[in-house]
Amino acid sequence: MSIDNQIRKGLGWTTISTVVIAVVAIVKISVLARFLDKSDFGLMAIVTFVISFMELFNDFGVSIGILHKQDITKREYHSLYWVNLGISVMLFGVLAVLSPFIAGFYDMPRLTELLWLIGFNLVISGIGRQFKTIEQKELQFNYIALVDMIGALLSLVVAIYLAMRGYGVLSLVYSLMIQFGFVNLCYFVRGIKKYGLSFHCKIKETIPFLKIGMYQVGGQVANYFNRDLDVLLIGKFFSPDVLGGYSLAKQLVFRPFQLLNPIVLRVASPVLARFQNDIAELRRRYLSMLNMIATLNIVVYGLLIIFAPLAVHILYGQEFDSIVILVRILSIYMIFRAIGNPVGSLVIATGRTDLDFYWNLLLLLIMPIFIYVGSLFGIIGVTLSLVLAMIVLYIPSWKLFISKLLDVSLMDYIRSCFVLDFKKIIHGIKS
Repeated sequence: MSIDNQIRKGLGWTTISTVVIAVVAIVKISVLARFLDKSDFGLMAIVTFVISFMELFNDFGVSIGILHKQDITKREYHSLYWVNLGISVMLFGVLAVLSPFIAGFYDMPRLTELLWLIGFNLVISGIGRQFKTIEQKELQFNYIALVDMIGALLSLVVAIYLAMRGYGVLSLVYSLMIQFGFVNLCYFVRGIKKYGLSFHCKIKETIPFLKIGMYQVGGQVANYFNRDLDVLLIGKFFSPDVLGGYSLAKQLVFRPFQLLNPIVLRVASPVLARFQNDIAELRRRYLSMLNMIATLNIVVYGLLIIFAPLAVHILYGQEFDSIVILVRILSIYMIFRAIGNPVGSLVIATGRTDLDFYWNLLLLLIMPIFIYVGSLFGIIGVTLSLVLAMIVLYIPSWKLFISKLLDVSLMDYIRSCFVLDFKKIIHGIKS
């Protein structure tokens, strides 16, 4: 099968999977909003922030190295697996020690229990993550899609059942634990049968992968704080109710992003890496991908801005009317986020994860200033500060990544971002 046919097949399966998972997530939040308090969502927002941060270290960038490097031996795969699993266990231990201090920082004692429970997902993901990465590298998106969809549906059923039985925030926690367990067990079983696994482990064999991955991990860590520092500050300076409302608004506007971008980027990362030595072809494919992502996101977020009141009423109920303005402002923010998101696939393909690291390190110094100043004007001020930051950083981002790695002019970049091309999308669907 040709690479273009593999891409189309991968896009098809990824589209189905992403749509199903996004719909399941929306249904889950919509239903649970009827059973849980705003404070429960506030607790879960903090738990999600902490766990997602810890997950950035879960393989120390090994997955990125696997996607970038084209010739990997079985012995290298085995060494990488055991190093990855050891890191996962270590991270769980670190989280167990830090949980009481995190709970004390927020003055929310229950966070300790919730973090310990969710923390098991770090170990569970270490069991199956590498096998999923290999499947992605081999463009086996049909299996990935089926497993992820079944896991999401299982999580939905468990969450609703437990919420109706009065488990409160634990319904969210237990449903995620079951989802992680099922998905990673499937990848592990298939991986053992298909690729095998021995107890061979040499740290020396993992160093080339870690060199590529560590820059990416460092960049992701900095980017994670840049992305979710608003949650961190709101949780500290505002009430759990305010944090819960903001969290629901942010979850709503993130859904289109989580639906649209992964459809393309999950396929793009391994595909672009195959053209790392052909800059002209890499440039053509990247700009085409960027334009498709930009067109989809601008249209969808434009509609969300218009129909924000209806979306909030349907998903959360009329008692959440106060978050409509937050949804509209955050939709503008997400357009810029969506446009900048494909850079991650580009730096993986070119092996220049160091640029991503230094860029995100710079943002870590800049973003807190925008967010803190915005927080002085209330919750709406925080959302406006995020939009302003994205506008200010647009041209510097182009200069560092797109111009440097692909030799693309600013005008060509702007056209790829904001000149909508529906013909390309329609052609892709027909293909």
